[in-house]
Amino acid sequence: MNNYRYSKKSVFVFFGIVIILSGVAEFLICRCGYMWAYPVLMWMPAVSAIIASIVSIKESGERFSFKRQLHNTGFKFCNIKYIIAGILLPLIYLLIPYMIYWKAHPENFAYTGVPLGLILKDCLLPGIIGIFVGLLTATGEEIGWRGFLVPALNERIGLNKTLLVTGLFWCLWHFPLLIWGGYMEGQSLLYSLIAFVLCIFPVGVICGLLAIESGSMWPCAFLHAAHNNYDQAVFDIITKGEDKLYYVSETGIYTIICVWICAAVMYIMWNTKGKKDNEYKRRN
Repeated sequence: MNNYRYSKKSVFVFFGIVIILSGVAEFLICRCGYMWAYPVLMWMPAVSAIIASIVSIKESGERFSFKRQLHNTGFKFCNIKYIIAGILLPLIYLLIPYMIYWKAHPENFAYTGVPLGLILKDCLLPGIIGIFVGLLTATGEEIGWRGFLVPALNERIGLNKTLLVTGLFWCLWHFPLLIWGGYMEGQSLLYSLIAFVLCIFPVGVICGLLAIESGSMWPCAFLHAAHNNYDQAVFDIITKGEDKLYYVSETGIYTIICVWICAAVMYIMWNTKGKKDNEYKRRN
């Protein structure tokens, strides 16, 4: 008798279904040019997680319950501090690189010489509202990646391997869009693929740690929505420059450095906390 909440079969079911369904959606985007398939694609991990969770409940011999299904896919309340962290972390690792780029290339910043108050007036509201709009699609991904997959792998293979597997799989899941879908165009394909992995993998580490620490997928959904909104709907709009994707956004060297620092700090804090908790348990 084991204490696993997720069956091994359900994990394989998740990977199999998400690869097939995502492949169909990415084909519609890359080969047929159907832009409506983007939000469909982002909900494929959720669909896969829901099916995999049903498989896991059935494998355990338990009676199906809607509450257990929600629990297995990360639909749980959490401390508001994790939601706030999810909103602020991408602001840190995206804004700092953009500010460095704007400082080095003021001619590429739409608000050069404009008072800070006016900048905030123009950008603050879209920056906030866009997060909640972005949740409509980001939640679909996070139900799968961090709501189901992270806890399912973590209980079997441990934290480090879980962060490695989920982070790399999440990066590879985007590859068809990078190669054939015109996503992040503006530099060589080889550079885009390498830089994208170097940037998005640590974001996956941050999300994985948030999911494990909070016990919920909601902080990750807010982080994902905030990341997309800050980068694509705010900072990118007010930034020019043919070379900008080499420095900022999801393939920029400044962003890569900054997000790795954030991920490293979070990982070190997590390990330090874990050692303190173990020491407390040992003494008591």
